[in-house]
Amino acid sequence: MISVRQIAEKLNGTIQGNPDLMISGICSIDDGKEGCISFLRSSRFDRYFTDSPSSAVIVNPNFNLDRGTKTTITVENSDIALIAVLSMFDNKPVANPSIHTSAIIGENVSIGVDCTLQPHAVIEKNVKIGDNAFVGANVYIGEGCSIGSRTVLHPNVTVYHSCTLGDDVTIDSGAVIGADGFGWVTVKDVHHKIPQIGKVIIKNNVWIGANCTVDRGTFRDTIINENTKLDNGIQIAHNVEVGRGCLFAGQVGIAGSTKIGNHVTLAGQVGIVDHISIGDRCIVASKSGVMQSLAPGSFFSGIPARPHNEKKRQDVIINKLPEIAKRIRALENRFDELSKEKS
Repeated sequence: MISVRQIAEKLNGTIQGNPDLMISGICSIDDGKEGCISFLRSSRFDRYFTDSPSSAVIVNPNFNLDRGTKTTITVENSDIALIAVLSMFDNKPVANPSIHTSAIIGENVSIGVDCTLQPHAVIEKNVKIGDNAFVGANVYIGEGCSIGSRTVLHPNVTVYHSCTLGDDVTIDSGAVIGADGFGWVTVKDVHHKIPQIGKVIIKNNVWIGANCTVDRGTFRDTIINENTKLDNGIQIAHNVEVGRGCLFAGQVGIAGSTKIGNHVTLAGQVGIVDHISIGDRCIVASKSGVMQSLAPGSFFSGIPARPHNEKKRQDVIINKLPEIAKRIRALENRFDELSKEKS
């Protein structure tokens, strides 16, 4: 149980109501529960405030506090406050720093202070692991890798040889970092493997979701820059460079040697062809197929992807096609009738 006062102090918020009210958890405002705290993150949910069973509500400065007697905490930004309060109630297990006896550690491995290596982790030779790193059960780290401080590799992550992960990186279970890129040359119907001798470099504060794959470069490195976040099930091909602060939703696929700018947003199931560039702050809508380079600040959608406003206009016309076809048939029939009358 945490008091409203403690929550407000954490958020640097202002209380109206009972500061000694004890809170046992978090709930949504439209599905409120007594003893829990809710958030008003958008004005469209204001209508739930008065009747919600929630004991307290976190609101933004523009909320009208005269609407009821419920205890509130006013904060500058309720979205950011949500992150802080969730962390206060987070009950996931915290591992004590230790190296399990079943972990396999190769020659010339450097492990920083207060690290955790869980059961059956395999660390090949010449690996460097920074302070406070977490290596989950059955994680494999290949020869010559560098793992930064406070980086978390959840169970069953595979990091192939010679990859570099920065500080504060999180990689969820099932992800594979540094597998060979899909490089082949076909001669007389025989596929010849192109050796992939580049690396994968993942910069600081990157999050890579479950079952993602990031392929190593052919001879250039595959790079994911600072603060980029990848959802689950994403494929990053060889030689791709992803900029800073990008957000990619599930099942995005980026083909080889494409360069993604900074703060790019790719919605679910977006596919991007090889050897193009996506400018800074572009947005691509879900299920789009990007076949050409995009200028900075573009918003594209569709297959093939087109400027979003253009695509919406096309959709309007496409939706009208049955009616247009009906009118054309009627005109053709009328034309045939007039032609018969003249003859």
